[in-house]
Amino acid sequence: MINFIKVHKKIILIALILVIVSIGAYLIYGHFHPAKTVTTETQMQAETPAGVENAASNAKVPISGSQAQEAASQIKDIVSSKQQPEYVVYTTASEAPAVEKTAQEKAGADFAIVTDPSSPTETVDTSKLPQDTQISLNQYNVQAYKKVLHTVSYAPKTIDNPSPKEVGYSVAKKITKDGQYLGVGVDYNFDDKAAMVKLEYTW
Repeated sequence: MINFIKVHKKIILIALILVIVSIGAYLIYGHFHPAKTVTTETQMQAETPAGVENAASNAKVPISGSQAQEAASQIKDIVSSKQQPEYVVYTTASEAPAVEKTAQEKAGADFAIVTDPSSPTETVDTSKLPQDTQISLNQYNVQAYKKVLHTVSYAPKTIDNPSPKEVGYSVAKKITKDGQYLGVGVDYNFDDKAAMVKLEYTW
């Protein structure tokens, strides 16, 4: 291993520099182009896949059409059943952005949609209201991807012999907004009577 590093040290150094520069560029871009994780929409817009996709795009969270459809249907079901969403923003106009952001983060949501229940066809711009205006807004927090995945695996000895040859368990945490996971796990092989630790990457 040491000999390999010595022989290829120039290539390894260049690769490390490229990785560091790439990470730095990504962080700088993210600093100057922050994601907007809370989007204000009309109630009618929030109940459509297009409305959900708009909020996801603002938050820079890639989602599929089926995910957008599912989230929109859940929002529509809440409204049609005359229920309140889990989060309702009761605050002043000046405090609304901070309260909405805190609620989104507390819920562990990838992004949130805020609507005005009193005017379903209009959006409310709290920045244009007097600071002490009391407001009540509905907030729909959307979690596009699970934060943590748990996996249990089982392998039989053969197709005809269901007794276990190997069993395993792993846990992975989401590391990117588009649903990539990094995790660790352990497998036990009954034939070798040995346990193996593994690193997993899922996308």
